[in-house]
Amino acid sequence: MRILSILITLIVCTGTVHAAKPIHGGYYDRDSVEARLRGMPLHIIEGIWQFPSNGATVVIERIQHDGPMTDEVVAYSMILLKSPMRSLYPGTEMGTLKPTSKRGVYSAVLYTDTDGGRRLLKPKNFTLTLNDDGHLGFHRHGSSIKVNIWRMLPYISRLGIRVNNDKPRDVNGCVRVFPMSKDGPIEPRYL
Repeated sequence: MRILSILITLIVCTGTVHAAKPIHGGYYDRDSVEARLRGMPLHIIEGIWQFPSNGATVVIERIQHDGPMTDEVVAYSMILLKSPMRSLYPGTEMGTLKPTSKRGVYSAVLYTDTDGGRRLLKPKNFTLTLNDDGHLGFHRHGSSIKVNIWRMLPYISRLGIRVNNDKPRDVNGCVRVFPMSKDGPIEPRYL
């Protein structure tokens, strides 16, 4: 009886620890995703976006609620369409977005790491800012607790050592791929 309870506990624990986010179907072909998006009335954030830093492509679209129309808050899911990591499949959910009170600003929970396989881990909070020119800027929320080690050691704070992070905010983000902005492509090709 004791062995049976241990086995059941192991099965339940390993099942919950290794349970991955579901992989959504219908994201293997970009043309079919574009055709599906063309047939819908799109919100300003919805579409296909690409990360210029690594070439990953994601789809942002509304989360469809089952059942009749309700007064639920509009939410969006960010789903992977193409990844530079071969272990991540198209259709993997990368996170969710919700609009804020400011136009073009969204609060998001995005997975920022992988276990080396198909699972995305470490959800982090972000603020996404949509610009009029087809760029989506990401700002990661940092920790509110900061420890100053120099203050713990006597008189070491008189040295005047400071560490500055001079990286500008909101340089990470995406560029809209579909639907194209009304102004045309972001970087036109000249022949």
